[in-house]
Amino acid sequence: MPINDDMSNDKNLSFEEPRDFTITSSKNIDINSSIYVIESRKMLRDCLEKCLMKSFNDQTIMSFASIDEWDRSKTLCREGDIIILCCDALETPQAEEDRNDLLSRSGIEARFVLLCDSEDLAGVVEQLNKGVHGYIPTSVSLKVAIEAIRVVQAGGIFIPSSCVFQHCEPVEPVTPRSQFTPRQSAVLEQLQTGRSNKIIAFELKMKESTVKVHVRNIMRRLGVTNRTEAVVQTHKNNY
Repeated sequence: MPINDDMSNDKNLSFEEPRDFTITSSKNIDINSSIYVIESRKMLRDCLEKCLMKSFNDQTIMSFASIDEWDRSKTLCREGDIIILCCDALETPQAEEDRNDLLSRSGIEARFVLLCDSEDLAGVVEQLNKGVHGYIPTSVSLKVAIEAIRVVQAGGIFIPSSCVFQHCEPVEPVTPRSQFTPRQSAVLEQLQTGRSNKIIAFELKMKESTVKVHVRNIMRRLGVTNRTEAVVQTHKNNY
């Protein structure tokens, strides 16, 4: 998965409640750093500002209704500052264009955090490639969101685990029978009925010598020395 170069110096991998994927850094945080919230919806903007003031009471918190308003404030960003951008499914194409323009600007030392409703992995990767350092879905708790911002401010990258693990292949449950190949399992079923190698070969349409090889491999996997012990072991462990 492609991510930007900020990850190259991040070494520690941590999973926090509720298991959100983070890459952290040991970078020191300036207590005089600032956090800027850019959100068009006033209620959400005010709520974010108040929550951040409580959690980052040693830092300057400011909010703006738009990127244009933030530009007009002529705010000078420093290393360690955070710019929080918010997007939702109903945002206008112009709002998306303005955000992409801000992310592509050179000379901005602040790090970007994106609050978004979507948890699509392709969308997360796209935003990381555009310059976002933290992707926080609105489905996470406030506690996780605050800690994610701290990770980004420390020089790390934050990605929600829900975006990553939804694309992982489900792990097949481990069963006693799963240690055998399909053909070995078929031979084992015949062994459990007490049939001889010759009859097993006839039933499974294979050579008797092949059956003998399978039987030896089954006994080796079970740690037994004869067919009787093999059958006893399989019944004992519910194979």
